[in-house]
Amino acid sequence: MSRSMGLRAGTLVVAVAAAAMLVSAGSAFAKKGETLEVCKHGCNHRTIQDAVDDSGKKATINVHPGTYREGVVVRGHRHDRLTIKGTKKNAKKVLLQGKNARVEGQPAQNGIEGDHVDGLRILNMTASNYAANGFHVHECDGYLMKNLRASFNRAYGLFAFDCVGGRMTKSVGFGQGDSAFYVGATPTQKNPEVTKLDHLDAHENVLGYSGTNSKYVKITKSNYYNNGVGIVPNTLDSEPFEPSAASVIQKNNIFWNNFNYFLPASRVQTVSNGLGTIPGTDLTVQFPTGVGVVLLGTDSWIVRNNNIFGNFKWGAAVLSDPFNEGDQAISVNNQFIDNQMGRQGTDTNAVDFFSQGSGSGNCFSGNVSSTFDPSSTMPDAQLYPGCPAPAGTGGNGNSTGDDTQFGDLAGYVTSDPPQKQQCSWTVHDHPSFKKYRPLMVEGDPGC
Repeated sequence: MSRSMGLRAGTLVVAVAAAAMLVSAGSAFAKKGETLEVCKHGCNHRTIQDAVDDSGKKATINVHPGTYREGVVVRGHRHDRLTIKGTKKNAKKVLLQGKNARVEGQPAQNGIEGDHVDGLRILNMTASNYAANGFHVHECDGYLMKNLRASFNRAYGLFAFDCVGGRMTKSVGFGQGDSAFYVGATPTQKNPEVTKLDHLDAHENVLGYSGTNSKYVKITKSNYYNNGVGIVPNTLDSEPFEPSAASVIQKNNIFWNNFNYFLPASRVQTVSNGLGTIPGTDLTVQFPTGVGVVLLGTDSWIVRNNNIFGNFKWGAAVLSDPFNEGDQAISVNNQFIDNQMGRQGTDTNAVDFFSQGSGSGNCFSGNVSSTFDPSSTMPDAQLYPGCPAPAGTGGNGNSTGDDTQFGDLAGYVTSDPPQKQQCSWTVHDHPSFKKYRPLMVEGDPGC
């Protein structure tokens, strides 16, 4: 064979090898709508992240039972409408474990994070012990979180931020240092898409549900119990799209939210250590404990047809934040309608309703067995008018409210140490309720 023929033959071998490499590399990327399998042995992928990296739009990643010590990041619209699901309906069978999980050499912040991915679906799995959150989506148009468990994550269990629409359903969150379920920074919309939270279970968290500047949310048919506060939408300067507005809390059981997580024996510690300090003082403001529902600086929230009982401070409260920049955290036009308070007198709240006396248009109608926290300086007709509130009632129009009510509130939320909030609770035994058991942290609050 001549030298030129040898070169041509060698060139052909290299070309064939290169073509084979290209074909092999191309096959590593899933086609649109393809299904990928993840398991410890016998699947094409051993980690969820590897499967995500190889996935495209509308793909499905089936995660087989096992423990996955990783922090999964799904980034960009090339993954729109991706589904990541455990292959078993029992969410405990697929565990994303945050202990010792690392991402780029740092502790994994989230079990699964969706970043600028529209329509991401996450189903049938558990995320525990992450440095921040269990399941987190942000800057998205729609998502589904279904049949998930989130436990003992440092901040949130299921967390959506700056998303339009979405749903959290049939999921459980416990042990979070902030809230089990969180919807925050909802963009203002001309034709709003509802974010639905339904058939959820939140217990032993600092907060069951929280949502800073959340809008167009419907929270329904769920159980919020044994938290510091059951449900607390709020308006704060820390996030965009103020205020929290135009949402509904309906047909939930909100009970026994008397979790004093400040006590040393608590398995959960607050991640934020409060809402900040009062300007000009060294007093730290904490969320109140012993409360079923707190509306903090909200606009046009409706609390309707809920069972609210056994909360040792207030069943429900409406407050404003006088330290918010631009006075955007003034509670206005909120309605408490047709709620069953105190379980027909068998498991009462210390007081069913508390109003700070701030804002305007806040009203109360049709609530069964309702009691009100009165003021010595503002009449009940001004603090707790029926719905719709007559002009000039439902608050005094400003952010501080009634002097008596504001003083009582300030003294409570700045208790020092904060575990002493418990000292003003009205404590009693709870009759049994379905399968649930009350949680009281052991220890003396130091009254």
